[in-house]
Amino acid sequence: MSSRFLSPRYRDITPYFPGEQPKDRAYIKLNANETSCEPAPGVRRVLAGARMKALGRYTEPTAYELRHLAGEIHGVRPEEIVAGNGSDEILGWIFLTFFEHASVCYPDITYGYYESLAVGLGIEHHTVPLRADFTMDVDALCKETSHIVIANPNAPTGYLLPVSDIERIVAADPNRIVVVDEAYVDFHNPSCLPLIRTYDNLIVVQTMSKAYALAGAHIGFAYGCPELMRDLDCVRGVMNPYNISDITAAVGCAALEDQVYLESHVYDVELARDYTIGALRRMGFRVLESRTNFIFVEHPTLAGPDYVRALRAHAILARNYPSMRRAENFIRITIGTMEEMVAVVQATRDILAHRNGEMADERAVL
Repeated sequence: MSSRFLSPRYRDITPYFPGEQPKDRAYIKLNANETSCEPAPGVRRVLAGARMKALGRYTEPTAYELRHLAGEIHGVRPEEIVAGNGSDEILGWIFLTFFEHASVCYPDITYGYYESLAVGLGIEHHTVPLRADFTMDVDALCKETSHIVIANPNAPTGYLLPVSDIERIVAADPNRIVVVDEAYVDFHNPSCLPLIRTYDNLIVVQTMSKAYALAGAHIGFAYGCPELMRDLDCVRGVMNPYNISDITAAVGCAALEDQVYLESHVYDVELARDYTIGALRRMGFRVLESRTNFIFVEHPTLAGPDYVRALRAHAILARNYPSMRRAENFIRITIGTMEEMVAVVQATRDILAHRNGEMADERAVL
């Protein structure tokens, strides 16, 4: 029951529900698009080094060191970047700064946090249905007059929209903002970053939680024209002026500086992903093409919720979306290490074999 002081705006909200973090036993945790791998060696040196002695001081509030390095890597000026405590904080500021007295839309099957933000902040919102094959309807998005938020590659489907299609959407109406959430861009996907110099209604959001193996550090970036970023940074300064701790900034810089390690980690993820896709397809699963560190799968006779429960019984966590119409039978499996994915494949074989045995027994009784 809520207190009597709760703002009316929040009386009917439902918080975003992330992948569970259970503590009852040891699991292979593949339900939150994290990584089982350690971050770059430089990150470990930061956490063991002299930087820790600075924790008694406030950090430099604009995270200039971190923004400058990110800009050097991506060919972007510091004034075109705002750093956040994860991309979710960045997204929250974008909704507050630009959408509060407007409306926003996003695909009907996508990252659920967009809807949580819109509902929680009282922003008018609606969805644009994906096509029957779970790809984005670019023509429908081009016709939208509301602000638009797109995850590219999309989550949880994993599909990638070409940059040329993103540009069509951005150029179709210069009077509304298009936010492109590129959480999985580092898995060898093309970025829309070059377009921010051409379009002042484009914001690109990225994170270090996925390919950089820093989900626990919470580092995100917004990229856009200086005017948009100045507006966004003003809101940041009001809401959370010291949002990036000194240790977080140092950890982020250490990871950004080691692009060789990033490439090695991405290669390992893609190798494990391709192995898992091939193995599951040979067992009769439908697996959507993925350009991310997760796969979206369904089986013709094994219901998604049943598959998730069966994997859990094998100490493997995955995620199902029962409230997503058309996708309720799919499950999303994060790509872990090769050893973890071998365990997923073996567990799935056992689950199907056990299920087929039960079905054979039922037919025998009949």
